[in-house]
Amino acid sequence: MGSSAQVALVTGGASGMGLGVVEDLVQKGWNVAIVDVDARMGHSAEERLGTQVLFIRANVADYNQQAEAFSQTWAQWGRLDLVLANAGILDRMDITAPGKEMANGAPAKPDTLAVDICLYGVIYAAYLALHYFRKNANGKGNLVFTSSQGGIYPVVGFTRSLAQRMKDLGEPITVNCILPGLVPTPLANTALLAAFPQEMITPVSTIVRAVNGFIEDQSLTGQAAECSAREIHFRPVLPYSNAAAEFMSAGKFAALVDMKAAMEDVEKKTKVFEEKMADGGV
Repeated sequence: MGSSAQVALVTGGASGMGLGVVEDLVQKGWNVAIVDVDARMGHSAEERLGTQVLFIRANVADYNQQAEAFSQTWAQWGRLDLVLANAGILDRMDITAPGKEMANGAPAKPDTLAVDICLYGVIYAAYLALHYFRKNANGKGNLVFTSSQGGIYPVVGFTRSLAQRMKDLGEPITVNCILPGLVPTPLANTALLAAFPQEMITPVSTIVRAVNGFIEDQSLTGQAAECSAREIHFRPVLPYSNAAAEFMSAGKFAALVDMKAAMEDVEKKTKVFEEKMADGGV
């Protein structure tokens, strides 16, 4: 039997913005799974907040680890109402800087951990969230991504396109994202925080209000909430450059072809490509 209380899963929930949301939800009576790679901080939050919290150590860039976290959450409470895909790191390298050459003269593989966590980790979370939302008795769910004001277009674009897809399918699942400014979290540079005018810093409470807004107003979907200082602004959708861009990007071509057959064709071609890769490109 599922939990009578609402259930949330928060990645990156052991500290910073994620922890702020976790604490707020617990106060409201929710059960919350914290999914984080930081075991010390995660267990500390679990012990402090009590039986409403379950800490699960996982690297969100690893699909299997994230899938196991969702599975444990469902096994614990039998429902899932909110997923906040919040885990993220800062980019650790400058790809424009000269790289050290390998024996073949090419530079070593660049560090893509930021992409692995902040983009692939988000895609994994979305895929898993939709699966478990559909297992709910009412089929409902709230999916919220943490993007950034730095213009992380892949996550914003993914939010809007996935929200529209849920609408088209007629499923009661909302998809939104938040765009935080400079928030005083463990990731933030302490010197920058000290130098920043206090009124320009975004408190965690603003992030919490944005997430609560998405939970409370089910009409909000496909929204990008820019959290600046103590204000929340919904960023409008950028206009298409021309009719051709809209036709392609908005999927207006879908009515012209059998999309199932088209996807099967793509899958076949992808398999051929993978086979060639396995054979050294032959």
